[in-house]
Amino acid sequence: MNKVLKYLQDIGQLEPLEIKNSSFTFILAGPSTYIYVMIMLYYNPDLIIPYDGEIVFTLLFILVGLVPYFKNKFLNEIYGWITFLTLLIFQYYLTYTTALNDFSLDYLLVTYVFIFGAVLLLSNRLLVIIFSASQLIHLAYRVYYSDLDRMSESAILVSMTTIFIFSFLVMNGLIRYRKKLEAVNVELEERIHQRTLDLENRAKELLQKNKDLEEFAYVVSHDLKRPLRNIYTLTDWLTDEDEYEFNKEANQSLQLIKEQVIQMDLLVEGILHYSLQIDKDKPVSLVDAQALVKRIIAVNSSETVSIKLEERLPSILFNESQLLQVFQNLIQNAIKHTDKESVEIHIGYQKTKTDHQFSITDNGPGIDKKYHTKIFELFQKLEVNSEVDSIGIGLALVKKIIERNNGEIHIESSAGNGATFVFTIPI
Repeated sequence: MNKVLKYLQDIGQLEPLEIKNSSFTFILAGPSTYIYVMIMLYYNPDLIIPYDGEIVFTLLFILVGLVPYFKNKFLNEIYGWITFLTLLIFQYYLTYTTALNDFSLDYLLVTYVFIFGAVLLLSNRLLVIIFSASQLIHLAYRVYYSDLDRMSESAILVSMTTIFIFSFLVMNGLIRYRKKLEAVNVELEERIHQRTLDLENRAKELLQKNKDLEEFAYVVSHDLKRPLRNIYTLTDWLTDEDEYEFNKEANQSLQLIKEQVIQMDLLVEGILHYSLQIDKDKPVSLVDAQALVKRIIAVNSSETVSIKLEERLPSILFNESQLLQVFQNLIQNAIKHTDKESVEIHIGYQKTKTDHQFSITDNGPGIDKKYHTKIFELFQKLEVNSEVDSIGIGLALVKKIIERNNGEIHIESSAGNGATFVFTIPI
């Protein structure tokens, strides 16, 4: 019993586009039917129209057309059956009225057109067969018991049978095409679903690998720093003049080892910051950029370093430790890479419709345009001379923090004319 009900439900179920098309057709057919009957009566007042059919079916068509607009799930599920029964009832009435009017040409034309159009509205092959067969039998019955001559009877039945056959062939082709299209859509949906699952699994794998890499970076960095500290302690001990005395060359070699250890320690610390301390999901809060930058200025200012705020900085939503790293790295970068005896740094700010825009300008040697991209890459330095506090991570870290927070950073500079780093933070 359940299988039968399920089969009947499937027969009466239409796709959303089919429901929309059927609804529009019925709404249009309502007034069209009434207008056509009025025109026929105008030219042939003797026509018989039983049961006020022009009014009854005009209202019925409009009502059936409005059914989908009620947004009732059950009615939408059986809309195919509603369409079928409405067409069947009207076709029975039309054939009956045509017989009452002795198969006049006016009604025969309407009957032919309606039968062809009705078959096209039905989306199920079984409903098409039932509709066509029942109407053909009904028409044959009316023709058989009419007063028409043999030639007229034959002409009507042959023409009607031809219409049924051709309309069925057309509809059968449409149904086949629809079934193939449905099969293609199902296959496409399955592929999309499988691809989505694959992407989700891949994303989980990448997330796990990122976590593994973070743990690996932390462990390696931590394990590397321990022997570095030991080496530094040992060389510092050996260079203590009160404990040991070495010749000048040995002392220079030991000092070089200490410098290289410091360089290596900075490198490890930089990797640690780059890989672990720029998580976008870190908590954000309303940070007073003015107070934060003033603290940085106080630490980095000296007799040879002048840092000035050109505008009052706003309070912004950001992770405070990350914002500190951005300003600290940019300011220290200007100080470290200067070629002047006196360093001058200016910090500017302006607000746009979408962003907070900050700028840090220095009076350093400037950077040629061809290096404007390279300086933001990891471990990239323009100096040939390796300094103990320059490892090529600072600007890469700044760029990553800014971009992870949906901002942008770029440099405006040319060789010999200082440099201006401009970065934005969304409002």
